[in-house]
Amino acid sequence: MEYLNLLNVQSCYNFLNSTIKIDDYFSFLKLNKLEFGFYADKNTMYGAAEFYEKAKANQIKPIIGLSIDLSFGNVLIYAKNNNGFQNISFISSYINQNEKTDLEKIEKVFWEKISNDIIVVCSFSIENVDNYLEIFGKKIKEDNFYIGITKQNHSYFSKKDNIVFSNQINFLNENEYPVYKTLIAINEGKLISELSNVDKNFYYSKESVSQYMKVEKHIDNISKITNMIDFENIFIYEKHFLKYPNSKKMPSKEYLRIVCEEALDNYLEAKKDLNKNIYSERLIYELDVINKMGFEDYFLIVHDLISEAIKLKILYGPGRGSAAGSLVAFLLKITKLDPIKWELLFERFLNIDRVTLPDIDLDFQDDRREEILEYLFNKYGKDHFATITTFQTIGIKNALRDCGRIFDVPINDINHMTKQINDKNVKDLQLALTDSEILRKYKDKYPQMFEISEKIIGLPRQTGTHAAGVIFSDVELYKVVPTKIGINGISQTQFSMNHLEEIGLIKTDILGLRNLSIIQEVIKNIKNIEGIEINLDDIPLNDKKTFDLLRSGDTSGIFQLESPGMTDVLIKMKVNSIEDIATTSALYRPGPQDNIPLFIERKNNSEIKYALDKNVEDILESTFGIIVYQEQIMNMLQRVACMSLSKADVVRRAIGKKDKNLMKQFKEEFIEAAIKNGYVQNKANEIWVYIERFALYGFNKSHAIAYSVISYWMAYLKANYKSSFYCSLLNGSIRNETKTSQYLNEVKNAGFNVNPPTIKNPNSVYIFHNNMINIPMNIIKFIGPEFLKNVKELFKTNKKAFENILLFIGNMKEKGLSEQRYLALVYSGAFDCFGFARRDLISQREQIFNLSATATLLNDPNISLDLEKRKDKPEEIVGFEKEYLGFFVSAHPLSIIRQKIINNHKLRTISSLRDEGVVCDVLINIENIITKKDKNGNEMGFIDIADETDTIVVTVFSSIYENLRSKLNLGKNLIIKIKTQKFNNKINAVLMDFVKEI
Repeated sequence: MEYLNLLNVQSCYNFLNSTIKIDDYFSFLKLNKLEFGFYADKNTMYGAAEFYEKAKANQIKPIIGLSIDLSFGNVLIYAKNNNGFQNISFISSYINQNEKTDLEKIEKVFWEKISNDIIVVCSFSIENVDNYLEIFGKKIKEDNFYIGITKQNHSYFSKKDNIVFSNQINFLNENEYPVYKTLIAINEGKLISELSNVDKNFYYSKESVSQYMKVEKHIDNISKITNMIDFENIFIYEKHFLKYPNSKKMPSKEYLRIVCEEALDNYLEAKKDLNKNIYSERLIYELDVINKMGFEDYFLIVHDLISEAIKLKILYGPGRGSAAGSLVAFLLKITKLDPIKWELLFERFLNIDRVTLPDIDLDFQDDRREEILEYLFNKYGKDHFATITTFQTIGIKNALRDCGRIFDVPINDINHMTKQINDKNVKDLQLALTDSEILRKYKDKYPQMFEISEKIIGLPRQTGTHAAGVIFSDVELYKVVPTKIGINGISQTQFSMNHLEEIGLIKTDILGLRNLSIIQEVIKNIKNIEGIEINLDDIPLNDKKTFDLLRSGDTSGIFQLESPGMTDVLIKMKVNSIEDIATTSALYRPGPQDNIPLFIERKNNSEIKYALDKNVEDILESTFGIIVYQEQIMNMLQRVACMSLSKADVVRRAIGKKDKNLMKQFKEEFIEAAIKNGYVQNKANEIWVYIERFALYGFNKSHAIAYSVISYWMAYLKANYKSSFYCSLLNGSIRNETKTSQYLNEVKNAGFNVNPPTIKNPNSVYIFHNNMINIPMNIIKFIGPEFLKNVKELFKTNKKAFENILLFIGNMKEKGLSEQRYLALVYSGAFDCFGFARRDLISQREQIFNLSATATLLNDPNISLDLEKRKDKPEEIVGFEKEYLGFFVSAHPLSIIRQKIINNHKLRTISSLRDEGVVCDVLINIENIITKKDKNGNEMGFIDIADETDTIVVTVFSSIYENLRSKLNLGKNLIIKIKTQKFNNKINAVLMDFVKEI
């Protein structure tokens, strides 16, 4: 079958309205020996940059445009050059700057922006078009205007000369029609059986086109169109750095120098012991590089942003990524680390030899990140500042759910199918089918559903917003990238992050970090509770209590350090400095983890000797002869082969990317230079092999140190202000019952009391008072924000009602106090403040409600309950606490049971199991059981067990499982014998024997 170049090919970026992936389109064009590719999606240009780049990679000439539906028909507009692209981009940006479409305004913009830099193909939907033909004739040259022939209008226009076939194409091959139809059904929320009149808009053959017009005319006019396109200059690749409007109205280069020199003078004045020459020379060098690369405005913009954050008292991180290696960034307060003191390299961040543009990544407390974005938007405007679009694709679970729904598959079957998808196979349906016999049976039952599901996986479904990235531009954004409206009215690029740098837009990551919000909240709590003002810049970096805490393994809630594996390394590392924390985080990654035992052995045994070469001994001294950081590699390349640090960074990157050609070239250069520098060839080769081995895993020291400072801040606050620290952790874990339970146990172990929620403290956050942490009322299930709001209002207006349970109930009955909420308040402990047993308040609730009406009517606080005041038994109430709070407060059932067991000291708690190979008895509750077949086809089990301190997974091999199956049931309290083991640096266990049921 013969094919022609056709227009109006709609890519899959027309969400749920096309099956055509850009790669598939180019494969189709190459298979059919077609030289041109036409891109014109409906209203948006999401895929234009990707299309352009892939066209060039496939040696196909790209024609970039836009499809718009106007009152008189569908219009395709294609850019002849960059000016044409800018106009088309403006139109797309205008259409997408509002959620609602105003056709009249869009048409006005359309007529204003079409020019002789644009080719227009109009598929008129009406017969009487003379008026519009006249307008087009006045607006653009005759050679730039064509009438599009479709299945609907061909009888009116097929005799004209300036015609091309332009019927919409939504899928390439006719056999893809069921998939396309499925997308339409998903988009419209209909069953596939409910759809009718879905057009078969596949890619027409030459023979099919001939049914609607003379093929020769189409070929001739397509040739005219393509001959007018300046393929190489649709996108202009030049840097678009925004100019910073400084207050002195001087050149940015001079302004940056003045600001930095003043900051350096102030810093050196405060730090009398520093070598002024070293800092002055470093500053001159960095400013020279920054100016040569044209980055002065970028630094000033970020500096201005940080100044605003400081003004608004928004906490930001000490640094992120390689920017912490810059003295300029430090002097501008963009980072908080003196790079000379910490031995950080500027060249790791910015150097003239690097091709790619660097960016400065910033961390802010996540609960105030939006204020930063709003400041930038307001300062620079929608035409010069934007967030970045991402594309959310259809995953396996969504594909099964969507296809199941439109094929009317029972919801229970759909749920059962999606439960077979797990972390291991979530990106591969074939792997999921291999893993799951259940899924294979469903495939046999619903073959069409699975066939189509597989074909729609990976198609983009909708846009999202990049979690951190923003861009600035010196020119109006539409001239570089089409935009759309984003969150809070802020502009958003239509292109994804991967295509922005190539068109000259530098990305800055503005991230929201939850841990910074926790730190800020802890500081606020400390001030409120203890009246102490904490300034993070002033806290000592060698605090003994902090390092004692880390060495003890008390790392829960501490940024980067709370995983069991990381905690284990910290303990064995015997950390006593921020450098130790940084080294631990740098080593605790796949690959470098293999060096951890050797590192610990060398660190803790001063007699061990290690020396690769005496000339580089000082470079590796802090890490005991093991390369941990990328900066060490750069220093070694400089020391041994006399490379500049800029060149050393390029070599490091080549090794890290396993670029074999470059690695071979650089190895020869290195060895030749090392020999000139006095090394023998064997030694030079040995050092290169050593560098090559570790460069694959080397970590960025600037990032490691900066993030370890955040870890240290948190550890310092936890060690010195534990109550305030835990209140903040708990507030950040509301609705996370597992974390809440863990932190409350730690609070109790630290010697603090924990109070259940109480109506006398109708708060929404955890509060510390009188050595007690008070649980907020919004934790209680079934309470809800509206009811809590009413309780708070009553607390403000009638505090007497909170002194008498009858008055409280009477006042709240008309404000949402249902029986269900009453039960929740009683069982959670919120009424304990009145001194009655929870079981009595439950058994007498009918009489209590009746009496409350009388007490409220008379407003008499002397009317009281005639109930004996007695205490509940712990075992009677803990189960209800778990039900209504999600965790235990007064006690854990197992801790109650443990106290009654003779010789309970012989039972280990799960949290105490840190080492492998430990055989012990544990008192546990079974929380979950998963069974699988072993390699011999016998059934084995994996059980999640828990006690009052922690949880762990226990493997039950088939030889034991068969005998103990009847005793291992969900919810059972048991004593079992286990043997600990380690897998992926995490402690788990194997069941050795069943002891007894409790």
